[in-house]
Amino acid sequence: MKKAIYKLIAASFGAILTLTGCGAASSNAASDSAGASNLQLGAAEGTTLTEEGLIDYSTLSEEELTALYEKEPAHDQTITVNYTGSLCPVALPVAKYLGYVEEEGISSFDFVQISGSAARDALASGNLTVAIGFLSDWLLYYQNGEEVVSTLALHSGCASAATLADSDITKFEKGLRVGVSGDIGGVFHNIGLRFINHDGFSTEDFTWVALEPGTLLAALQEGQVDVIVASDELIYNFVEDGYAKVIRSQDYDPDFESEVCCSLGFNKDFVKNNPVTVYKITRAVYRASKWLAENEENREKAVDLLIDKQYISATKEMGVKLVNLLHYGFGTKELVATTNVIGQEYKDLGLLPADFDLSDAEEKFLVKYDLTKIK
Repeated sequence: MKKAIYKLIAASFGAILTLTGCGAASSNAASDSAGASNLQLGAAEGTTLTEEGLIDYSTLSEEELTALYEKEPAHDQTITVNYTGSLCPVALPVAKYLGYVEEEGISSFDFVQISGSAARDALASGNLTVAIGFLSDWLLYYQNGEEVVSTLALHSGCASAATLADSDITKFEKGLRVGVSGDIGGVFHNIGLRFINHDGFSTEDFTWVALEPGTLLAALQEGQVDVIVASDELIYNFVEDGYAKVIRSQDYDPDFESEVCCSLGFNKDFVKNNPVTVYKITRAVYRASKWLAENEENREKAVDLLIDKQYISATKEMGVKLVNLLHYGFGTKELVATTNVIGQEYKDLGLLPADFDLSDAEEKFLVKYDLTKIK
């Protein structure tokens, strides 16, 4: 199964040229010259498309970019960003507190305490400007509409499967009862489905149980379930306290470690009306992600910063270990490839219709920038 996944990832990378190659490197980002309404999603007047169909903002000088930004509706609005109290969206506060957001000319960048499906719904309704979310969740949400789009791959990881520390279970086996954090059909249930799919099983081979996050460990200890699937921050505490062991992970298992877990999202209409604003925010967060990817020292500084700003409640030791599990600095190719991989798996699992058009989703769900020239 792993070989199949690797082939699918490779095929997805190769498909970028055929699915998005809609112009030469110097082609205009509009489909015709009628006006901005015909621009590719996320493009502004004066941008071009690369041979791979990625939007290239480097054709605009910073002065031209600023002039366009100042004409957009969002220029003098407060940019609201979802706050989760976890380490998952670390690149967003880093982008703010290291000054990358301010360097983009964005003076009002405020965090709102909201996460999960509530953040996604707030984004879709226009009550939140920017959010981080699971790409796997947003892709399913996309099939019911086009309100939320992704502009940036943030990092890998985020979820693991665990069992009791003294259990004989070392991997997923047919007949196990699997407890998932949250709802059936929610993020961690779907990640659990991907785990077992990679291991050659089907959904019916397991009993799936929805559990509140606070009841996961008790459910394991009381024998209600054999395995749990949850966020790394929850699993980390269970493992550190000696209660559990990890048997599957998106962090370091080879078939997941190069995938995008979470992405940066915007309301689609907001992107259409404020393409330069969206690019500027995305560029600031991408710079933060690249900074995190550089070395462990930077990631430790990030944890210190988040603790100092009271953005997280984790200890420094926990924060550093968890942040170092993740891979940062992903570009658009990884975003496109993971979207196609997850989409195909969801079709195979029946979570998406068999006739779901992945190429159409890629064009309408993803804003594809050329990030290679961003320092």
